[in-house]
Amino acid sequence: MSSPADLALFSLQKLACILSAVGSLMIISQVTRSQFNRKKTQQRLMLAISIIDFQTSIVWIFTPLFMPAYSGYPWSVGNRASCDTQGFIVQFSSAGFLYMCCLQFMYLLMIKYGWKEREITKLEKWFHIIPNAFGIVTATTALVLKQYNAANWDCWIAPLPADCTSSYEVNKGNTELTETDCIRGDMANIFRFAFFFAPLWASILFCIVTMIVVHRTMKKSELNFQKKYRFSQNSGNRQVSDEVKKQSIRYSLAFFIVWTFPTLARIVQFFQEVHPVLVVLSGTTIGLQGFFNALIYFRPRYAKCVKHKRWYNKVWALVHSTIFFCCYNDDYTKDSVDYVGRTSINTEQTSMSMTAKSMGPQQIVGSPEGKDEEKREEKDDEWHSNGEEGDATTKVKWASETQG
Repeated sequence: MSSPADLALFSLQKLACILSAVGSLMIISQVTRSQFNRKKTQQRLMLAISIIDFQTSIVWIFTPLFMPAYSGYPWSVGNRASCDTQGFIVQFSSAGFLYMCCLQFMYLLMIKYGWKEREITKLEKWFHIIPNAFGIVTATTALVLKQYNAANWDCWIAPLPADCTSSYEVNKGNTELTETDCIRGDMANIFRFAFFFAPLWASILFCIVTMIVVHRTMKKSELNFQKKYRFSQNSGNRQVSDEVKKQSIRYSLAFFIVWTFPTLARIVQFFQEVHPVLVVLSGTTIGLQGFFNALIYFRPRYAKCVKHKRWYNKVWALVHSTIFFCCYNDDYTKDSVDYVGRTSINTEQTSMSMTAKSMGPQQIVGSPEGKDEEKREEKDDEWHSNGEEGDATTKVKWASETQG
């Protein structure tokens, strides 16, 4: 009979993965159905991240179908082949945190070094090649070396039996055995570290450094702008500028939250047996990446859903328009209508002061037209933090340049 901790892990992880799968599917739908979003490197990276999160959430939801019947996992009916399948998909998900590094690197290039969208696009192929190559190579290697076995809550890199002595320990002379007694998963701990946790922790460190640099750059840029345009009322402008910075930081923070407990569990495992509560927390939070990403991604859209007053009506409108779009008639989620901050600026009639006062999320109908709109789009590309957001700081700077 399963312990209370096993049942808690089973139920909480399934709930977390369902939320994550729904959130990831919403992002996938929004990016693939939006012509404007598909043109943005940031949106394509979010699409790739969401696809990986979605497929991983699905195999975790249906873990009983993959786990071997002898594993002791609740209601498991799988076999060796199904276990290998899940292990491969879970290991390939390591491409997800490398994609997160690429996303943060893109923000760094645009915010600190002023790269434009067309310059980022030239580099984008490496943003896809590196994560996918790493995921495929490590997943295939682990499959060939027979590393996939039943672990705590899924099939992944694990020794079989769980208490077997690896050949590494035998070679060190730490046992009386002359050869390993592992049937499968020999040196699983080493492969776990090399194929997953080492690149994961390196990715976390990279995102932390990038987040700090982005924060300092945006703060310095904001202060310089305030000194230059002290005569204008730019409190709203500063607020939107902060949102650009915060949007990139939010993705990093969600990434940290998801991997905090799994990291702690792995560290504790080096010294002693992991407490069941920590196992439950690890298995639950690890499945929430897609959910957190969706909260961040759709946050601007939720904020301007003025048609509905109650929060659950707004949430349902977002779910309805992205997942059940075939029977959704409201057009407030479409590309050109729903892009925040793309208010047309009349360069002949609008003064610098009036521009600063009028900054804020607004909506327009129709696609960008004219040279002025193209120039504003190019400026906005340098600082956009989401396909649904614009930067008021950028627009004020552009307006001042075009008005002389």
